Amino acid sequence: MSPWLWLELTALALAVSSVPSVLLERQARPWSATLWLVVLLALPFVGVVAWWVIGRTSLERRRRRKRRARADVVSRLAVLRSTLAARDAPPSLDECTPESAREQARRTIFTESDRVFAGQGTSTVELLPGAAEFYAALEAEIRSAKHHIHFEFYIYQPDAVGARFRDLLAERARAGVEVRVLVDGVGGAGAAGRFLEPVTAAGGYVGVFLPVRFFARRLTINFRNHRKLVVVDGRAAFLGGINIGAEYLTWLDVGIKLVGPVVVQCQEVFAEDWYFAQAYALAKRDYYDAYDVDRPSGPARPSVHTVRVRVLASGPDRTSNAHFQAFFLACTTAARRIWITTPYFIPDQAMSVALSSAAERGVDVRILVPAYSDVPFVQNASRSYYESLLETGVRIFEYTGGILHMKSLIFDDDWCLLGSANVDVRSFRLNFEAGAFIEGAAFNAELAGIFQRDQARALEISLADVLARPLGVRLKQAVAHLFSPLL
Repeated sequence: MSPWLWLELTALALAVSSVPSVLLERQARPWSATLWLVVLLALPFVGVVAWWVIGRTSLERRRRRKRRARADVVSRLAVLRSTLAARDAPPSLDECTPESAREQARRTIFTESDRVFAGQGTSTVELLPGAAEFYAALEAEIRSAKHHIHFEFYIYQPDAVGARFRDLLAERARAGVEVRVLVDGVGGAGAAGRFLEPVTAAGGYVGVFLPVRFFARRLTINFRNHRKLVVVDGRAAFLGGINIGAEYLTWLDVGIKLVGPVVVQCQEVFAEDWYFAQAYALAKRDYYDAYDVDRPSGPARPSVHTVRVRVLASGPDRTSNAHFQAFFLACTTAARRIWITTPYFIPDQAMSVALSSAAERGVDVRILVPAYSDVPFVQNASRSYYESLLETGVRIFEYTGGILHMKSLIFDDDWCLLGSANVDVRSFRLNFEAGAFIEGAAFNAELAGIFQRDQARALEISLADVLARPLGVRLKQAVAHLFSPLL
């Protein structure tokens, strides 16, 4: 028997032995399971590697460890939380009105979620419309830090911007501030080694979330910490879609700065991730008291709004996904508009039906996506959904003004969602994400203004455009669509 035949038989045997794993992992998604089985048996060499590297959607032992980490940290914080609920609460919202049945439904669903924090009065939020504004606000808070800085990013580039924040964090660590930097094992791999050594040399701490070890018992390359989260002194927090790197200065993106009781929620998300990565619990009250000593307040800014806000933390370690719930809830309860901005758009069947149903009942549904993507295969998969959505009245715009990386959801006149999650399978099933679910008419209006500004630099896609696609383009998109469950 030739060596090639032995190799083929071995690959086929491995593919067959992987079938039970596919059936168990994808038992709730038969379409995805069928596709994986076809790939395994038709292309055993490729299929086996692909399944065990990127195909699995649960963390198995890591998932159980993450849950233990969350349970441990949350239990340690239970006593603290009861005394912190009203801390630093700004005045009540002037714009609040008695809740309608729609608002009550929204609150009920989120109360029952396993990782959407309960509302804690009101906080303030400031929209930072670009990386330059985000970095400037972040740098100002870091420079004024008195007690601690918790700094977590999916991508940390070892470039000029990365060095700027590394040196600033090291300087604050030398000044006695507790500095903790957490980067993802893939997105932050370039900075996780020698590049960030000045921070540890200055007395700070650097952690890596799920580092990739190819000789480990189980690969975890498919499960990434996509969060962008900073907490300074327990009083201010930053969220959004912006990573650390010079390239983001030219990308279309936004971040937010939060002040008030909601910062405690951001702190808990970081504490859970830090405990998982470093086995150290940040459960002392020191991390949850606001340190405002000698901190200048600065002039009042019109972009700062008083809102109701709660943090959404989702990931593959949880039974339900808070970000999927938020998007689905918007589609099923919105009465006037649903405006979505996302760089990657691969909705599952439930999300597609929800968007179409909203448009058919008269809701203004608009989706803003990039005209040019850094992942062409994903863009082809995204465009394969256009026809069915356009037929039901959904409007689709492709942004032509540069690289679009913003992730936002605006629905009706008072609700919105900002954070790290895209509208795709990866964000809803595989990545650890963090976002803010915000209620406030003035903030909603400001974000809507940004959407309209960006829409003006986009090309609206019509149903006629889609139907006129050349055969070759339609075939590429059809093939990409088949792989949507894997993306």
